Amino acid sequence: MLSRFERSVPELEGVHSSGLLSCLSRFDALEGNDQLHSFLVVRHGKLIHESYWRPFCGNDTHKMFSLSKSFTSSAVGFAVQEGLIDIDRTVLSYFPDCCLDDASERMRSMTVRHVLTMTSGHAECPIGAVMSKGVKNWVRGFFGEELVHEPGSTFVYNSLATYVLSALVCRVSGCGLVDYLMPRLFEPLGIQRPHWECCPLGIETGGWGLQLRSEDIAKFGELYLRKGVWGTKRLLPESWIEMATAKQVDNSAGRVLDWAAGYGFQFWRCLPEGVYRGDGAYGQYCIVMPKQDMVVVITSAVGDMQRILNILWEELLPAIEDDALEADADAFDSLVSFSRNLVVRRSKTPGVALSSGYAGRYAMDSNDRKIAFVEFSELPAGVGLRLEHEDGNVTELRFGKDDFVVNARNWDAMDGETSAGAVSATGENSFKLDLLGLEGPFRVFWNCQWNQDGSLLIGARKNFCFFGAAQWPEMRGRKLQV
Repeated sequence: MLSRFERSVPELEGVHSSGLLSCLSRFDALEGNDQLHSFLVVRHGKLIHESYWRPFCGNDTHKMFSLSKSFTSSAVGFAVQEGLIDIDRTVLSYFPDCCLDDASERMRSMTVRHVLTMTSGHAECPIGAVMSKGVKNWVRGFFGEELVHEPGSTFVYNSLATYVLSALVCRVSGCGLVDYLMPRLFEPLGIQRPHWECCPLGIETGGWGLQLRSEDIAKFGELYLRKGVWGTKRLLPESWIEMATAKQVDNSAGRVLDWAAGYGFQFWRCLPEGVYRGDGAYGQYCIVMPKQDMVVVITSAVGDMQRILNILWEELLPAIEDDALEADADAFDSLVSFSRNLVVRRSKTPGVALSSGYAGRYAMDSNDRKIAFVEFSELPAGVGLRLEHEDGNVTELRFGKDDFVVNARNWDAMDGETSAGAVSATGENSFKLDLLGLEGPFRVFWNCQWNQDGSLLIGARKNFCFFGAAQWPEMRGRKLQV
């Protein structure tokens, strides 16, 4: 099977390079914390555009967040095909050991179909409640939360429901979700064994936690575009693809635009006719456009996910034609040139150069990050940072003056993922350290100020935060004499 898409030129596949450039320009002009990481377009089965904002690249795997749900749905589809799951059976019939004695009639009537369509009957996603109680058996925790709606009646986005689907596949197949999908999905598509976050019992979380390369996501979208066929081999039944991506339930209550166009089996419907998508928090998208014979993939760090879709509908859709176009060398060259120069934005203070005087070792006051000592060093191309934690662990990071410098996977604040660092002066005795996670949307900014009396003040914040505060408490320290 093909491990990579065949490459082609936009005009040969009926797409105006000028339209792709307009799209790309607007993506690159996003303000504030919003930043794209990758943008891929596949037309007629060929990759016609691929952009990455340095230091991101095509070899990086990226956290999918809730885009993971569409892969879990696919696992259910395989299990249905093999006769292991009946989506109209009750969920509790598969988990009799997790049934509480006082389980309500609503709970006993909830089917796999209800869970697939986010109509389990919960008033809200119970994952927070289950985690806060320290429950290790999340399936039992799911069944322990009250249902306020009749199953099947009300759409409520529910990531723990998708976890239950993962646990269901695990139970009926006798293996984990990744192990189950390897020979059925990942290996046929040429996708290397991916990482998927697991619950305390070792079951893949299902609703989040999958990491993939951007081109791997495009392969998944292409499989759905081809109604379950990859190359010459059918992987999923066409009937499952049609059910999974059709509008199964209304989700318009309290939602707008592309989040109110209908919901299938862990897939969202979109406003343009026939278009559907899987998506994840902070702008992870796999968009399938059957009428246009196109798949679009985006990974990013954005707060307003609708804005990204608006740009696609306004710039990309009008650029698509039915037939091949005449070559447009100028437009194509402009697109290629613009794409090659994409880089993650950095904030810089004009006219301020990085000064010396900061280098040295600082003893830190007690702080929430549990950092005992901070040491700055001057490097030829930037700043070195050494953090000595109270538990004895040491973290060493580098920050480039002119560009991001890639660091090893070693810092808990970036969830242990690979990072890249950059430094920029903000004043005579201050600079900003910009630490960019390369496996997801998160980014940490450290504002460091040192004074002549040897004192050090560090204020830090994350661009986005699921749990806890984005702004970290200030850390103070004092320079040690050599």
